[in-house]
Parts: sequence; structure tokens; C-alpha cells
Amino acid sequence: MSSDSPRPPDSVVGAPGSSPAIEVRDLDKFYCMAGQRLEVLKGLNLSVSPGELVAVVGQSGSGKSTLLHILGALDRPTSGSIRFGGKDLQELDAEGLAQFRRSSVGFVFQFHHLLPEFSALENVSLPQRISGAYRDERTGEEMLALVGLETRLHHRPGELSGGEQQRVAMARALVNRPRLVLADEPTGNLDSRTGTRVFELFREIQRDKKHTSIVVTHNARIASKCDRILKLENGSLEAVSGTHV
Repeated sequence: MSSDSPRPPDSVVGAPGSSPAIEVRDLDKFYCMAGQRLEVLKGLNLSVSPGELVAVVGQSGSGKSTLLHILGALDRPTSGSIRFGGKDLQELDAEGLAQFRRSSVGFVFQFHHLLPEFSALENVSLPQRISGAYRDERTGEEMLALVGLETRLHHRPGELSGGEQQRVAMARALVNRPRLVLADEPTGNLDSRTGTRVFELFREIQRDKKHTSIVVTHNARIASKCDRILKLENGSLEAVSGTHV
């Protein structure tokens, strides 16, 4: 991309005067299905400041999860650029992207995806074991204490409530101390009261640890608690004012 490419609109730009943690320029993503081209993201621009909490809303099928997968290096765009902390993810090979995911990104999904035969502590410690960073149980214990589950270390998922399971998933996402946290409908599988409590905890940790975070949600109340709300529509992002999601 040339240096004189137009600047993204202010609606998708982070805080003024700060170097972005994430900068996405002219992002396209399409799939070919049955000989037809399905465009999901088209010329999408996004800039997120360090420590910012951004909500992405939009109709089902608008491409929100696809965007998160691309930002988290689980998928590649068709074209465009993604820079994270000044690093161009498009220049990384498969192993480089895997290393980026392991060291820099924490994922929280709608469904907790905990391993049922593992304890809460073992589930939380799994990313450390995969990345080769596991030393002992102390970090996992600290993460579970952070989400209020210090007395549930050795309980298996089937012995925990839905909200507790999602808090274990949150602790697992944070155990490698990621710089970027991506949450895809993190409260969508919980009742309203439990979902609000879980998200309040997420926001408290996010502000304390200064994680750069992007949350996909259909919940207007949760979106309104974020620093900014962006709506994904027709393949691109635009700002949403107030709580009108």
C-alpha cells in the first residue's frame, strides 16, 4: 500500500496522539463458494489504541467473527494490511503467526471450550504448556484468583456453574499475559445477570492490566460499557453513538 493511501475515517481511529496497538488498512476478505464470490469484509479500516476496549456489533453473518479470526491470526485476509505493535502480520509465515497467537493473543469465545476431564487449574495452564512457558502452577493459580475462583482450582468443568466456567475460560485467555484480548460473544451463553457480572469482571481486569481488547457482542448493555462501539455493516466499520446498537 502506498504511503499516500487515504487515512481511515475518524469513526474507526483510536485515541488521538497515541501510536495504535492495532492498525488495519483496506482489509478485504472473500470466499469462493459454488463458483460464487462471497464478500465478507471490504476495504475495512480500524485503529485501536493501546489499552482500549472496543465493541464490534452488527447483524449475524456480517463478518464479526471473521474479523476477530483475522486479527487473532487464525485466518488470513484476502488483501490489506494488519499491523500489531508495528509488526506487519502479513509478512509472517504459518509458524510466525502461530508464535504470535501463542505469545500475544488471548481468545474468549461464547462457549468456554474447557476440557471436561481437566480441572480448572489444568485448563487454565494449558496455553502455557502448549507455548512451552509452563514452569509451575503458580501463574494459573494467580489467574484463577484474579477471576475469583481461587477455591475452585481442582474442580472439573462439570462441577462449575456456567458463569464459573466462563471465568475459567477468561483466566485461560489471560494466563500467557497477552497484549491483545479478543472476545467473541463472551456472555452470549449466559443469562443476563450472570453475563453482566462476568463482563464487569472482564472490564475490571482489562483496565487494570491495560489489555488492548476487542469484544464482539449483540448485547447493547455490554457494548455501552466499552470505550467505543463500532458497527460492522456491508463489510466495513463505522462508529455507533450512544447505546443505539
